[in-house]
Amino acid sequence: MSDKAITSRLAVALDATFDAGKAVAEYYFGMGIDVVWKGDGSPVTQADERAEKILRQRLSAVFPDDAIVGEEHEDEHGTSGFKWIIDPLDGTEAFIRKVPIFGTLVGLEHDGRMVAGICFMPAQREFAWASKGGGCWWVQDTTHAYDVETLRERAIRAQVSPISDLKRAMITTTGQGAFHRAGKVEEFLRLRGATRKDRGFGHCWGHLLVATGRMEISIEPKIREWDIAPFAAMLPEAGGMLTDFAGEPTVYSGNAVCSNRVLHEAAIKAIRGA
Repeated sequence: MSDKAITSRLAVALDATFDAGKAVAEYYFGMGIDVVWKGDGSPVTQADERAEKILRQRLSAVFPDDAIVGEEHEDEHGTSGFKWIIDPLDGTEAFIRKVPIFGTLVGLEHDGRMVAGICFMPAQREFAWASKGGGCWWVQDTTHAYDVETLRERAIRAQVSPISDLKRAMITTTGQGAFHRAGKVEEFLRLRGATRKDRGFGHCWGHLLVATGRMEISIEPKIREWDIAPFAAMLPEAGGMLTDFAGEPTVYSGNAVCSNRVLHEAAIKAIRGA
C-alpha cells in the first residue's frame, strides 16, 4: 500500500462527503423530512438514501475494485484490499428531531487497518479528516466553504485534550438507554464515578469533540462499525486512541471508547472495574 493510494482516495472521498453532507443539510434546513421505520425499529429518511447514493456512486466510479460497506444498502465486495465504511447520516433520530448532532461519516480500511477517515457535521458546520501519517485536520466553520479546496485552506491541526487526570476528565455518550439495552450500565457508572462530569453530546459529535480536544472521553456500548470507523483513523492522528471496552483497537466489537490516549488505560480499567 502506497501513500499515494491513500491520498488519492482521500481526495475523492473528501469531495463526495462534502456533497453528501450538503445534501443532508438541504433536507434538514428546508426540504422537510419523510421518515420510514425499518424492521429493526430504526428510522431511515430520504436524506440517508440520497447521501449514501452520492457516496457509493462517487467512490465506486473512481475505485471500482474497492469494497463498500454502509448502513442502508448491501455490501459491495472488492479486490483491491481497500474497503470504504460509510454512514451517510449518523444520528438519524437526532436529525429527525432537528437536534444538530448528526453527521456524514466515511472511513477507509486497508487490509484490516483504518487508514483514513472523514466526519462532516453539516448542522454544526464542522468538517474533519485524517489519513495515516498525514495528521488530523479540522474546519470549525464551513458556512462560506463552497468546495474542498476552501476547506483545506481553512483547516487547522486537530489535537486531543492534554488533561491527564481522570478525575478532571469530561466524558460523553449518546444516551444511557443504550447501556441498559446492552447490559452495560455498571460499566458506564464506574467510568462516570471516576470522572468529573458527563454530557450527552452523542453520535459522531461526541467522538469529534474528543478528536478536537473539547472532551476527553467518549464511550458507546452498542454501535456498528460505520458509526465509529473514521475515528479509528482520526483519533491517532490527533494524538488520541480508540479501542473497544476490552482495550482492543477494533471497530468491530460493537462498543467503543475514544480518548485523548493519556487517559485511555485508566478509562478502560474503570469500565472493567479493575
